[in-house]
Amino acid sequence: MNKQLKSYRIYQRFLRNLLIINGCWYMPKKSGKSTYYWSVCVFLSMILYTMLSLHMSYIVRHNMRIMMKFVGIAISGIGATLKVLFSFTINRNSLINYHRMLNDLFEEALMQNEKIQTIIFSSLRKISTLAYTYFAFMTALIFTYSRSSYTYIIHNLFHFHLSTNYTLPLSKGFGWFWTVPDNFIHHLHMIYETGLITLSAMMACGVDCIFGLYVYQFSSTIHSMMFALTNPVSTEKFSDLLRTCAVKHQKLLQCRKTLEHVYGPIVFWHIVSNAVLLCGLMYDLTSLSVFNFDNIFSTIIYVAIKLFQTFIYAWYGTLLTNAGEDFRKGIYFSKWLNSNLDRHVRTNIILMMMQKPMTVNAVFSPIDIIMFTNVSIYYNTVQ
Repeated sequence: MNKQLKSYRIYQRFLRNLLIINGCWYMPKKSGKSTYYWSVCVFLSMILYTMLSLHMSYIVRHNMRIMMKFVGIAISGIGATLKVLFSFTINRNSLINYHRMLNDLFEEALMQNEKIQTIIFSSLRKISTLAYTYFAFMTALIFTYSRSSYTYIIHNLFHFHLSTNYTLPLSKGFGWFWTVPDNFIHHLHMIYETGLITLSAMMACGVDCIFGLYVYQFSSTIHSMMFALTNPVSTEKFSDLLRTCAVKHQKLLQCRKTLEHVYGPIVFWHIVSNAVLLCGLMYDLTSLSVFNFDNIFSTIIYVAIKLFQTFIYAWYGTLLTNAGEDFRKGIYFSKWLNSNLDRHVRTNIILMMMQKPMTVNAVFSPIDIIMFTNVSIYYNTVQ
């Protein structure tokens, strides 16, 4: 249990650090003003990243294949801007309340007996592996975009020569709204563009994977409640246990509402944009005139990331829905019928049993594995 708890703390700290780097960490800190200013800097950087990509799309508009590539980068920039502003900045207070409420419920469940801890940690490995795999994909994408520029620089440094005769990773040297000087400022542009690509990639990784942490805490809390209902302790009065579960259930419903409010627009954006981007990327791959490592590997990695991004949201949503269904079954098969309960508690039980599954909707569609299937079918149909 100590090893599992340590793995959870590492996973939790890993995602928190990602959000801090991306300016999306919402919990108040001692350095509150600096955190706020950093969020503003990240937001402005993502706007510049999007504008730069759109400008590149306009410059290469006569080449459909290259234009679609930069349109995809621009769409990713718009998604990052939406995440840092409309979800994690505007909804900051809601997320703070959500975090405190759900985290307290989860930590309370962790303090119970070893059997409940075993249930809680049963899905930790799968959830954390998805997050680390996503991070590896994003790191590979950053490496692919920046490899040729840094390889050229390192090669010249070995010959004691620092040349500026290399292609910038994002703008290719001509995508800025001004001429990039052929001096030391050229290297600053290269470092800044690498930073923009890294911020955009880590933004997607952090925001998408923290949804998995929320779902893990949510489903683990539900499973711990279900176990307590179906395996009550003889020393505890069942009516008190059921009353406690009813209170927790109401708090979880509030958390689900906040989660849907924050992540509903984000998932909806990814459903639409990823379906379009996958078709554009496959067109890019099939119309390549020069098959080299950078072109093929960057396209394959980007396709894998978009499919993986859609899949993890769908899988997380299914995990949450299944946990809600399990909880309803746990109430049904628990011992509440044979216990002496007052009318208020019985009403809460009936309301919980009639409650719809704890699904999170992406505007009009529930977030589940069927969503991923629909995107794949659309993609195959267009192809």
